[in-house]
Amino acid sequence: MSVNDDQRGNGHSVRFDETVYTDGDQSTEKIPDDNNELNARNRLNQRRFSRRSSILKRRVNTITTSEAPRVILSDEGLKGGRVSPFTNFPFFLKMTVRSIGIVFGDIGTSPLYVVQTIFDSPPIERDVIGAIALIVWSLIVVVSLKYAIFILIADNRGEGGPFALCGLLTGQTSFLRNRTKQFVSIISILSACLLIGDSALTPAVSILSAFEGMVVAEPSLSPWTVRISVIMIIILFLIQRWGSSRLGIFFGPIMILWFILLATIGIWRITFKPSILKAFNPWEALHYLIRTKKTGFYQIGSIFLSVTGLEALYADLGHFGRWPVRFAWFALVFPAVLLNYLGQGAVIIVDSTLIDNPFYHAAPEWGLWPLLVFSVIASTIASQAVITGAFSLVSQAVAMGYCVPFTVVHTSQSIISHIYIPAVNYFLLALTLAVTIGFQTSDNLTDAYGVTVCSVMVITTILYMMVMRYSWSNPIWIVALFGIFLIIDLYTFAAICTTKIDSGGWVAIVIAVGLFIFSFSWYYGNHCLRLYLSQNCTTNLIEDLPKRFGIQEFHQTDEENNDEDDPQSLTDDENDERRFSNRTDSNEISVSIIENHFDSNTQEDSPIERTEICFTKGVGCFLSTSKKYTPYVFETFLRRMNASQEILIFLKLDYARIPLIDDDQRLIVRKFGQNIYHITTIFGYAETNVNLFNVLHLARQFYDIPITEDQSTITFYLPNETIHVNTKGWKTYLKRWPLYIYSVLKNLYPGMPLNFTSIPENTIKIGILVDL
Repeated sequence: MSVNDDQRGNGHSVRFDETVYTDGDQSTEKIPDDNNELNARNRLNQRRFSRRSSILKRRVNTITTSEAPRVILSDEGLKGGRVSPFTNFPFFLKMTVRSIGIVFGDIGTSPLYVVQTIFDSPPIERDVIGAIALIVWSLIVVVSLKYAIFILIADNRGEGGPFALCGLLTGQTSFLRNRTKQFVSIISILSACLLIGDSALTPAVSILSAFEGMVVAEPSLSPWTVRISVIMIIILFLIQRWGSSRLGIFFGPIMILWFILLATIGIWRITFKPSILKAFNPWEALHYLIRTKKTGFYQIGSIFLSVTGLEALYADLGHFGRWPVRFAWFALVFPAVLLNYLGQGAVIIVDSTLIDNPFYHAAPEWGLWPLLVFSVIASTIASQAVITGAFSLVSQAVAMGYCVPFTVVHTSQSIISHIYIPAVNYFLLALTLAVTIGFQTSDNLTDAYGVTVCSVMVITTILYMMVMRYSWSNPIWIVALFGIFLIIDLYTFAAICTTKIDSGGWVAIVIAVGLFIFSFSWYYGNHCLRLYLSQNCTTNLIEDLPKRFGIQEFHQTDEENNDEDDPQSLTDDENDERRFSNRTDSNEISVSIIENHFDSNTQEDSPIERTEICFTKGVGCFLSTSKKYTPYVFETFLRRMNASQEILIFLKLDYARIPLIDDDQRLIVRKFGQNIYHITTIFGYAETNVNLFNVLHLARQFYDIPITEDQSTITFYLPNETIHVNTKGWKTYLKRWPLYIYSVLKNLYPGMPLNFTSIPENTIKIGILVDL
């Protein structure tokens, strides 16, 4: 996406060569750059399709420079998913520092509690080396190889997480069948719910483990551990409204110092027992599992805690981009945590009685309190990874129709993925407080921690293998080779389920199942609603309205006829034709807002039935999701009332991936017959107040649409679906419960367009009884 700043005097305008989101279809396409190819395709499409509409040319700008809002251009200029050290190195470094503060807090504070949970009694030296070897090779194989190198490749428009894989598998480039795509969607919803369920445990275990270090320094402070932890958790969630960009700037340098401290302590302790370096030998890890048998198998659950945070790492991909995350991991985070684990192993070998808290025992006595203070700060920051990951997951779920449309606040005008969702934030706060008060200690929490993360890890591996085969068309032998990671994941999953579910892991599972019930109900209800509307509600071509009404049709001028090759004039069907002819470039759509076009080719149409209606004074504005068809609300109103306002406007809201749009570049207006218009209005993602009166005011100023300034003559028509659940027959029993939940959620969240607020005194809601 690019935004060009054309300075006309003191003004700013935007020419679009960027991606545009639409309400009705979130898939995108890319229009070829080759003019000859473009003209040839346009002529072919003109022979196949006919339209009787014109995209009106904009008048000379009647808004002065001082009145036109200034476009806030990105001071960083790149989308998070495309940040690269080869294109913008200063920006890359900035994003790397921020990613250290946001993404790696969870995995970077795991040394606080991992090693102490492995052993129940003082171990011998070779057992310590074997256990530390398992940690070392978990970091190398699972995090470095599988996630940092392979999984991060699978981004969907720069975003990561289970919904990114779902988007790749259910998109146009996927070769899966429709039924399989639906199954993938449901599994992705389950995966996201499991990850959010784990988000309630991560802040609790990180902050509790840090404050428990006070007990090592001063045992009398033990009763205050939970109380202080609760206060820190509340503060952590309250500052989320600042956004991940500001928090990253603040947290990044702190976490860099934390990782340097981890590495320093680790190196210092390794010098006391260099034999711990045998942990780099993979045979030590494998031999430990073979030798200890059941004991080693049960310890896998504790060792897995060293890699928790890797799913948050993938979910946070859209906040910073692939290259900053990779560079931060390999250059700083990975060496630091690796050295610290080795140092803790050396401490236990020297004195096996220190297994109660080897992290704090590794520090010198004079540095215990400074380390404790730093640990508290770092563990508080550590929770940021799962919180921002939850925001990203819910935002993607809302965009894909898998979740209730919560309010999404964009906290950055430079990077679209920096968001804050108040409802999710306070929901996680309540869950985290309940878990902290309920479990009391980090030891109790670590017994429950990791079940849902490991489940998500297994699902992610399976979905990634499907992406490799059905979206990227990789050979089957490459997919099978990647299956080695799946074997490791399943072994870990079996060990965790055996040891952790009974000891508290069921808590995260219950949270995840509860979230899944609501998310699945919304997904299933929307699917049934779309199916019902397609079967029971009629829509017609907008271009047929003049004949249906028996009014004068629109005729093009010579000036308009000269612009016949503008791609913006393509209909939805023509766009579909182009979309399938450009499957390999289906990630972006190029839109020109300034140049306009009219297609003069016509052909004989099938007979259209005349509709006898009465015209009344005023303007009727119907919200639409199509550029070609009338909304079903309009057809319902016409059928019931046999009347219409003398001026008809079909309004479609689109959203661009830039923060703000200049008003003189906001509209695309098409005219169908006399006083029948279709307006596409484009808003930036940071524009949070969509005023429909202002849109119509701009249309009158720029395109001479006959709309009066008297707002009382303008009426907006919105849909109002009432869900009725069918209870006839025993076969409907299984689908009743999600539809009952959906009907309640639909009443609470009717699904109006993003950032749109209706005007009650000028709004009529057209009801429809949906029998599901």
